[in-house]
Amino acid sequence: MNDSPDVNTKSALLAAAIQVFADKGFDSATVRDICGRAKANVAAVNYHYGSKDGLYAAVLAEIFPTGEERHAQITPDLSPEERLREFIRGLASDIFERGSDTIAQRWAIFLREMAKPSGNLDYIVQHHVQPRADELRCILSEILGPNAPDTTLAYCSANIWALMLDHLLIQPILDRLTPDRPAADNGLDLFVDHVFRFSLGGLKAMKG
Repeated sequence: MNDSPDVNTKSALLAAAIQVFADKGFDSATVRDICGRAKANVAAVNYHYGSKDGLYAAVLAEIFPTGEERHAQITPDLSPEERLREFIRGLASDIFERGSDTIAQRWAIFLREMAKPSGNLDYIVQHHVQPRADELRCILSEILGPNAPDTTLAYCSANIWALMLDHLLIQPILDRLTPDRPAADNGLDLFVDHVFRFSLGGLKAMKG
């Protein structure tokens, strides 16, 4: 049995909204843009999602995995160092392996939120960033030991996040530097190994 027209329209609006919000950001995207791409009446957004804000919230829920989904991917019974490598590999894959348009659009929306936060940035942090930040902090506390100061844990976590996000944030600049600096997605295993070894060396230095 075919889906009802209402279901088809709702799905089309969501798919169109992901594209438009990724291309234009929340403020610049219009309901008319989204409905035009979805081939829907302009009243359809209010009917299915209540408002543009409601549609954007639905987009974020669709493209950003929850903490539970991320936790299900973790391999149990690894050493803290192996967990750190797995964490870095999983985050690098999520950021740089553009296996679908949705992944690319997710990070386009993420970068737009970083540049000009909307009221929905709290959702992204709570459901997507905070679970990973908590996971990384737990790994680092095991590597650095129970007496590691909170400030040390915070700085080390921030350093690893910076290594991971650097290419995502400034790749257009890297493309213009000489000598050439390879994009992370052109050699992901090499990139992951470098970030892991560099991070592990820094953590060992912090332990003294």
